[in-house]
Amino acid sequence: MKKSLVLLFVVILSLLSISGVAKTKLIFAVHWSDYQIEGVKDENENVKVKGLRQYVEEYQKLNPDVEIEIQSVPFDDYLKRILISHTSGVIADVYVLYSLWGVQLVDSGILDQVPKDIVDKIKSNFVKAAVDGATIDKAIWGVPVEVDNYALIYNKKLLQEAGFNQPPKTWNELVEMAPKLTKRNPDGTIAQYGFAFLSGWDSAVVHPYLALLYSNGGKPFKDDFTECLLTSKEAIEALEAELKLFKNGSTDPAASVWNFPSGKVAMMVMAPWYETSLKLGLKDQYEQTVGVAPMPYLKNPATTGYTWFIAVDGASKNKKAAWDFIRWMTLQDAGGFTRMGELMAKNIGAIPPNKMDIGFFKGELDDLYTSVFVKELENTYQEPNVAQGQEIKTILMREIIEAWNGRKTAEKALSDAKAQIDKILAEFYK
Repeated sequence: MKKSLVLLFVVILSLLSISGVAKTKLIFAVHWSDYQIEGVKDENENVKVKGLRQYVEEYQKLNPDVEIEIQSVPFDDYLKRILISHTSGVIADVYVLYSLWGVQLVDSGILDQVPKDIVDKIKSNFVKAAVDGATIDKAIWGVPVEVDNYALIYNKKLLQEAGFNQPPKTWNELVEMAPKLTKRNPDGTIAQYGFAFLSGWDSAVVHPYLALLYSNGGKPFKDDFTECLLTSKEAIEALEAELKLFKNGSTDPAASVWNFPSGKVAMMVMAPWYETSLKLGLKDQYEQTVGVAPMPYLKNPATTGYTWFIAVDGASKNKKAAWDFIRWMTLQDAGGFTRMGELMAKNIGAIPPNKMDIGFFKGELDDLYTSVFVKELENTYQEPNVAQGQEIKTILMREIIEAWNGRKTAEKALSDAKAQIDKILAEFYK
């Protein structure tokens, strides 16, 4: 009898040991900020709005054999970290990826193919703009989790003080209004910007320009990506339209969209995800201060957009577990919505691309901020998924900033950008 008990005890210990060894660990890399990961908390550190951490903890309770480690990577280092990790062999299993990086990651063999059942649900359940963003060479490479576009954000108080009851509808109207919304310090520097760009951030430079380009009837590339079209009449006119704001003194290269909550910026172009930051910065003054309107246009209403999608590393040793988690987070019905849709709508302030989530979170998406972005999806042109897209975007940013600083004309800056970009395109499309 003693022998049997000892044997049973050994077997139980062995099973427990095997169970511990068999626990699957997933590394989930994101670029999100602290409150987006940990949740929005009150003064007593109680979670008011769930962040990614709370969803991960829920999944781990439901699946005790899975452990998920969240790794937060600064946006500027994110792509580089993914590429370097494949040379070192230390990779993440799951990524939330910017659509512009997709071509490079697919060409490098880094991304795992999406299971067919997931692809089918993406095609049927997600908005077209997001599906396009996750599509590279006609194949879908991840589940869209966020679809973004751009609109005009304006300070209602500052516009009213200057005698304006409505925001500008066209870019020419914006150019006329901006100087009247500009105030200067005694030394001549700008104390309050009529309009603010942001020189140090490629998206804040390139995306508003692309929106103007599309609204002017132009586009950045030929459809087959064999040539950059930035020297077209439409492209040059779009940059010249921006330069009018620098020439009339309503902005300068030192302007920053991040100064909007402090009341130092009257108008700017921004994306949906900035909503929570504005609420945190403005607190009880948020609704009285923030106004949102469609992107002012040159010829026809248009804006630009991009997608973030969740994907699995092709070298992951736990691909099945990774895709299972993604299914649960992005596709499983959690009561008329998905968990990722809830995170996007309630915390991050982005537009969830799943049609079910857009229908469910009307309270969040129909508010004074996000409702305009949702409506403007119909006028949104997706940022093209082109080879070496990030490098191309950086080149265009640098040349636009040269024009902003008055060191180059719009035509010269875009001609120089085209020469550099065409060399890159020739390597991949000719």
